[in-house]
Amino acid sequence: MSRTLSRAEVIIFLVIFCVLNANGTDETIGTLGNVVDFSRLFGLNYGDPDPVVLDSYDFIVVGAGPAGSVVANRLTENPSITVLLLEIGKAEIPLIQQVPILFPAQSTTDYNFGYLTERQERACLGLIDQRCAWHQGRGLGGSTIINDMVFTRGNRRDFDTWNATGNPGWSYEEVLPYFIKLEKTYIRGLENNGIRGNNGYLSVEDAAYRSPLVDALVQSAQLVGLPYIDYNGPEQYGVSYAQFTMKSGRRMSAGVAFLQPIRERKNLHILTKAWVTKILFSKNTNIAKGVLYTREKKNYTVRAKREVIVSAGTFGSAKLLMLSGVGPRNHLRELGIKVIKHLPVGETLYDHPAALGPIFIASKLNDEFRNSENVINFNNILKYLNGGGPLSSPYAEGLAFFKTPVSLNRDPAWPDVELLQLIVNPGDDPTPVSRIFFRMNNEIMQNYFEPLRNRRAFMYLPIGLNSTTKGSLRLKSTNPYDHPVFKYQYFEDQRDLEALVHAIKAAIEITQQKPFRDLGVEIYNANVPGCQHFQFNTDDYWRCHISTLTYVGYHFVGTSKMGPVTDPTAVVNHRLQVHGMRKLRVVDVGIIPSAPSGHTSAFAYMIGEKAADMIKQDYLI
Repeated sequence: MSRTLSRAEVIIFLVIFCVLNANGTDETIGTLGNVVDFSRLFGLNYGDPDPVVLDSYDFIVVGAGPAGSVVANRLTENPSITVLLLEIGKAEIPLIQQVPILFPAQSTTDYNFGYLTERQERACLGLIDQRCAWHQGRGLGGSTIINDMVFTRGNRRDFDTWNATGNPGWSYEEVLPYFIKLEKTYIRGLENNGIRGNNGYLSVEDAAYRSPLVDALVQSAQLVGLPYIDYNGPEQYGVSYAQFTMKSGRRMSAGVAFLQPIRERKNLHILTKAWVTKILFSKNTNIAKGVLYTREKKNYTVRAKREVIVSAGTFGSAKLLMLSGVGPRNHLRELGIKVIKHLPVGETLYDHPAALGPIFIASKLNDEFRNSENVINFNNILKYLNGGGPLSSPYAEGLAFFKTPVSLNRDPAWPDVELLQLIVNPGDDPTPVSRIFFRMNNEIMQNYFEPLRNRRAFMYLPIGLNSTTKGSLRLKSTNPYDHPVFKYQYFEDQRDLEALVHAIKAAIEITQQKPFRDLGVEIYNANVPGCQHFQFNTDDYWRCHISTLTYVGYHFVGTSKMGPVTDPTAVVNHRLQVHGMRKLRVVDVGIIPSAPSGHTSAFAYMIGEKAADMIKQDYLI
């Protein structure tokens, strides 16, 4: 018989976890996590753990997120090619960071940059200082260490649009082989359908644990007209069980997938805790010759014989380019940075807006999450270690893609919203983690979410996919350790807000169907603080709810936008080479031209695979 851990024990477990890995934000203070290198302690420095850094390498890859990890892996398949992979962070902690149900806790650690939006005018009104958290991962795996592991390839029309707007080679038919190549798919019923991969490095699986709620979602969505599909197939419109980057019930980050298996390769050197501060150029030329980086408070330079490949993420790559003199001329001159090349770096920035809710109460559901405070117990730990049980459940379970009346896309098969069903809600969390993760203010947490603590409740995240709100990124200073300055106001375009209102109304319609009624499901009809003056379940109420409980997709794109040289907003060409530069390429989701119809980690893996092939073609390797 298992002994249920007490609330105090759960809190102690998570607090120790957070303190050991705290990122020094205003919510948490780093202590031992800044002293103990757990990646070294557990032998997780993939590649040579203490490489003797050479004076030069064929390729230098900056950033070990999903794209950078793939590029480093694929280029070093040729033993004659040398690659140095430089990463600000470190390898993840085994077991703890791979527990899917603990994913919100990952963002309270030093594996997260801890970015914040500027103060919002029409969004995040119920969050601390009206600023949303912009979680962005660092470490061997980047954001795949801290995300919810949902794997979505996007809509085929995304890629066909890229191709049609001056980026040859990026059509759906041309990128599909790269999705297939990277995957090792274990999705029930889809094993041999011809469009999913079986031999790749990245494991994509069904959740090891499913609650009755997700079955109800899949059945009910079909009752209102949504087809059951593989949303990672040729068509996206419909409902499905969520698919995850997991293996045997555990998180699979890009580091675990693409770097750990090749740790014996001597032609790949990986330096963790290496902060690249500048790209170096040959004198009076636009040719990248190497990088300057800081490690253990010392500065180093290293030369790239063939290319510098920047894979530092949407924010990190744009920041590094500008610090190095590649960016908007006037902005660089204001900071006293020598202009190497005038390009619109950082002038395009998109994300997916989202909201917390609606919430529903399931009075007849008696599953493992009925008393969610006691999910962490000895039996469930054993189940997790054996690849299953509720600890192996990501928060997300099922999803539906559909179209709203405000969509700008006339194609009826091109959805503009995603409805993500979560197994629990923030009120279930007895620790400070959910409050920190969402930046929830005390009034919202105490008066809206905490009354749900002893009730079986779940919620939806409606996500706007084709956001038309556009922002930008700038340097705060010439100090490479300063966070960038973000100019981004969610719902600046009213259509983004209206799309989420329609998504919430669709969620309510779906959840009124018989499969949910059989579980005793009813909507939680408490008004969010700040919205009491609106009648519940009206459009005006939901507009207020969304603006108060804003969530974000963390799907940042566009700062190194891909496009032809004739496009004044483009930074890189269709081969991801920086316009007007030589031996310099950007390989990450920052190159995506507009808000895509999917979660961006899958895009990043695909971009890495395609970029690696293009580099091999360019250098005949």
